[in-house]
Amino acid sequence: MLKLYELSGKNDLRFSPPCWNIKLCLIQNNIEFKTIPVRFTDKDKIAFSKQSLVPILEHKDGFVTDSWNIINWLNENYPKKKIFINNSSKNFSYFLYLWTSRQLLPILFKIIAHEIPNILEGDDIDYYLKSREERINGPITKFLPLISSSIEEFRKSIDPIRKIIIHNGHISGKKPGIEDCIFFGNFKWVNVCSTCNLLDYEDPVYKWYENLLKIANNKIN
Repeated sequence: MLKLYELSGKNDLRFSPPCWNIKLCLIQNNIEFKTIPVRFTDKDKIAFSKQSLVPILEHKDGFVTDSWNIINWLNENYPKKKIFINNSSKNFSYFLYLWTSRQLLPILFKIIAHEIPNILEGDDIDYYLKSREERINGPITKFLPLISSSIEEFRKSIDPIRKIIIHNGHISGKKPGIEDCIFFGNFKWVNVCSTCNLLDYEDPVYKWYENLLKIANNKIN
């Protein structure tokens, strides 16, 4: 059985966007797996990978790191699942992967950075604060005055996806696919870590997220 190593917080909360992207992909495609929780300071658990990041997918012949590499591995090793239905699907998925990681997640971090310590405990809190404040060259509270403008920026940034959802029902088309899985982690991250209203309840993207969340929860439970 596949093993998915994923980031975990207090009370076993799973909150990593790329980990959720992979988990939803596995669930959506009915691929059997089990998860291994890894906290920020649990580096020994993943020392076998010779790097320090999750997700990691362990299989009978070894392991794969990085969510995009994992998606490609699944596509190659489960050809009947048709993770990418064609080359256009693969290209658009790669765009979503890059856009999410390089453009959208930094915006979302400004919104929720100050709340993430609330879902951590023990040494993980110190690890998070030290590593993130070194990365942004200042305290995470420096983003507090930017929360409202960052929410507005995020809502405007995803308008092309909103229009696709309005037209098709999902990003992938009439039913959810890998493109939806890749985009899902953005919202799950905020949902787990924050109390902010990232989207209006009547936003088609919010309704899309709620539908995917039901799929994820039903399969996990």
